[in-house]
Amino acid sequence: MIKQRKDNIFAFFFILPVFAVYTCFLILPMISSAFYSLNEWNGVADKIFIGMGNYKTLIASSDYWITFWNTLKLVIVTLAVQISLGLLIAYLLYNKMKGLKIFRTIYFLPVVIAPVAIGLMFSLFYNSEIGIFNRLLEAVGLDSWNKNWLSDQGVLLGAVIAPQAWQYIGMYITIFIAALQSVPEELVESAQIDGANNRQRFFHIIVPQMGYFIEISMILCVTGALKSFDHSWIMTNGGPGVRSAYLGVYMYKTAFVNSDFGLGSAISVTIVSLALIFTLVLKAITGRINKE
Repeated sequence: MIKQRKDNIFAFFFILPVFAVYTCFLILPMISSAFYSLNEWNGVADKIFIGMGNYKTLIASSDYWITFWNTLKLVIVTLAVQISLGLLIAYLLYNKMKGLKIFRTIYFLPVVIAPVAIGLMFSLFYNSEIGIFNRLLEAVGLDSWNKNWLSDQGVLLGAVIAPQAWQYIGMYITIFIAALQSVPEELVESAQIDGANNRQRFFHIIVPQMGYFIEISMILCVTGALKSFDHSWIMTNGGPGVRSAYLGVYMYKTAFVNSDFGLGSAISVTIVSLALIFTLVLKAITGRINKE
């Protein structure tokens, strides 16, 4: 009994610093944002309690719904591109094995570059006069496809989404390579002996064994997309208007540019709520698949 109590005290002091940091930098700011969202406040004058007034304003705001759907499109694209390509490339590299560390480093390199730098780089690539994309189209005889990528509303959002979808593929490649290395070789060899081809081994043996890693990667992908800010802000400032803005950009503009901290906090609460909803839905879906 005494030994168990000492172990509990020992464990408590190890957990305490992490719990304190987590509380100070996550829990308390979330509670503060929830409180501010119920007030009308410009950051200077006294707060005026208005209850759900800010949320009613958001529901009636066309700008909010534009950024909401932009963010949802980003979530869908990043899930489709980063998870699927990350899994495919990781599997190809794992099978190749020779030069694995070199290729893993090359693919991971964009992840460690600041999103601001990536945004600036792609802004130059998209430039209608000196940008490499239009020059490449001209070089292959597709001059008619030349566009003002960051002002043409038909392609604007896709042009802003593309750099972010590309930048973080390497992170999931690294995660999935680690997951592949944890798959028991005996299972794969048994399936091969039984006559399973590469596709069958991949979908029926390897992917089920990687279920937990895929679930975590999907949650990281979704939550990362929901809090996106850098690429949109650096490349277009979310403009024109909010046509290329995400919820994070709209929250920043509302709170720090328009000095409406109450409404800005309400937007941040919706971002957190969406992240929780997506996480619970993904865990429910993957949990049901794993049971089957």
